Amino acid sequence: MTSFSALDHASFSGRVSVRVRGWIENAPGRAFWLFFSASLCFSFGFSIFFFLFNLYLLNFGYTERSLGIIGGLAAAGGIVGTIPAGVLAQRFGLRRTLMCSMVCCVIFTVLRSCVVWQPAQLCMAFLAGMTICSWGVCLSPAVAALTTEGQRPFAFSLVFSSGIGMAGLGGLLSSHLPGWISKVYAAMMMSHDRGASVFAVVTSIQAERITLLAGCGIAALMLVPLSRMPRYVTAPSVTLPRWSNPFLRRFLPAMAAWCLVTGAFPQFATVFFVHHLGLSLERMGSIFSISQLVQFAAILCGPLLFRRFGIPSGIMLTQFATAASLGLLALSHSATQAAWMYWIYMSAQYMNEPGIYSLLMDRIPSSEHNGASASTFFVSSGAQVAASAAAGAALARFGYSPVLAVIAALAVIAAILFRRLPVSVIPPAVPAIVASTN
Repeated sequence: MTSFSALDHASFSGRVSVRVRGWIENAPGRAFWLFFSASLCFSFGFSIFFFLFNLYLLNFGYTERSLGIIGGLAAAGGIVGTIPAGVLAQRFGLRRTLMCSMVCCVIFTVLRSCVVWQPAQLCMAFLAGMTICSWGVCLSPAVAALTTEGQRPFAFSLVFSSGIGMAGLGGLLSSHLPGWISKVYAAMMMSHDRGASVFAVVTSIQAERITLLAGCGIAALMLVPLSRMPRYVTAPSVTLPRWSNPFLRRFLPAMAAWCLVTGAFPQFATVFFVHHLGLSLERMGSIFSISQLVQFAAILCGPLLFRRFGIPSGIMLTQFATAASLGLLALSHSATQAAWMYWIYMSAQYMNEPGIYSLLMDRIPSSEHNGASASTFFVSSGAQVAASAAAGAALARFGYSPVLAVIAALAVIAAILFRRLPVSVIPPAVPAIVASTN
């Protein structure tokens, strides 16, 4: 018995050693890890900035209406910049395109932190959106070019999951860093006998600005690994959208309705909890970080849901859950209730993303995948621009509860539209004709 256990243990250790050796031999190379390091800096730095930025602007008299316009202009800049970013990546390579666009993006983001004049904010938001979109355009081609076919599932999973994790950590740090800076700044300023009221306001704004600039600095660190990436990394050719497919013509209105839901509330979540419900910035950071963990778990559980109910029904169920959580969020009167509804809302909203894009790819011929993806991007981005501006104006006029109820109704409409999509794009008459000719 002892000798058998020893042999069994040795055999198990040998299998583990072979698998570990095989994983190491098949692991992505140095160029991928350089890009992965850049992606960590990108996600962490900009999550610090975007978590705090809307709350920072409220200190200067901005309202939900103006915040919605600024967010809409940033999304519009992303739409305008997408095709030029793809063309530049194809012409000059991914490394040069990413480095130039990220330098510009960091500069515009720093200016957004320092210049609070509203016309400048509108202009910088559009320019920042134009430049930051190059990251999304170049991300998939870069990972594909830096890995082999067998390495890509692991590489994409690592990049996307780490992005969610860095967003959670960035939000948590962004919520605590202004308080830490204020304490240090207060100890330094107390010796100057400043007035207490002026001192409190000035230090709060300065602490938030320093936090925003720290996020920009962390994001700028991505330039170091990007500069060491190989120059041969190129992007595939750019394809224009095609609108001829009958499934796509029915899919895009459903996608537009759903993106009106996803683009309306998330950017106002910090304002809702901090200014509407009175939470501290630190507690909001914890709520946001937990929402990122919940989102990550929901994405992992999505395939189980779709396998159990099918993709169309699974998408419909998650959108109904989104509508229910938004409706309950509108009725919440305490921060604890609102936090639970917000976590359910985030998990339901993001759980269906793999199903939606799998449905699109399954129902569209492979020759039209690029055009269908581009069409979906432009329609969803346009809907999010409209949702951001409309939600900001509505929140400023009617408040959060009525607007959340309207967004919940839109989620129900989107669920019905997705459920009514055709099961197959192949006409049923085709097999019958083939059979008769045989």
